[in-house]
Amino acid sequence: MENRSSQSWANGGPLVMFSVAVLVACLGGFRAGFVPISSAPLMVGVLVACSLPQIVGGIIAYRREEILLGTISCLFGTTVTLGAALTLWIQVFEAPAPGAFTPELMGFFWITMAVLTMVLAIGFGRLSWFLLLGIAEVGVVFLLEGLYSLQGAPIGPNGFITLQLANVAGYLELGFAFFCAYAGSAILLGEHFQKPVLPLGAPLFK
Repeated sequence: MENRSSQSWANGGPLVMFSVAVLVACLGGFRAGFVPISSAPLMVGVLVACSLPQIVGGIIAYRREEILLGTISCLFGTTVTLGAALTLWIQVFEAPAPGAFTPELMGFFWITMAVLTMVLAIGFGRLSWFLLLGIAEVGVVFLLEGLYSLQGAPIGPNGFITLQLANVAGYLELGFAFFCAYAGSAILLGEHFQKPVLPLGAPLFK
């Protein structure tokens, strides 16, 4: 995301953001109540598949000495995405009986991630106000997910998530998917054509 003509590595930001867009679109559809809980096991595959581009993109960012993008990419690709995949696998496939493992512990997981994400959002304000708002939005999502987990992540009687708190998080995730797709496209097209194609907003901080 920084202009470094001497770098031999291309910008991995679009790869990261496109993979996150796919991931959170699926999560958003589930949490907003559009997809039944019977589809939840498929999220393990989606989470694992989308973790690799984030980790690779983060390593590339570190190689390019872009600490902010490298940190958020690797943190989201490992702790968030793989962490969610492993805990979902344990809860769905390893429990001795359905509902035997409850998700309250994940409340602390997501709320901690919400705090860390807000710190990262401040860093992105040095690049663009639009990026700051987008990253801050997913921080709010993590907070709502944490509160939902602390309540036991209840599911409605029809097999869909109906708790308003979780539904709001789902809609925000769908919005974040659009943000990631747009921001990734802006970076990709801007670097490919060597000129701004889609606006990303001015820096908020110096």
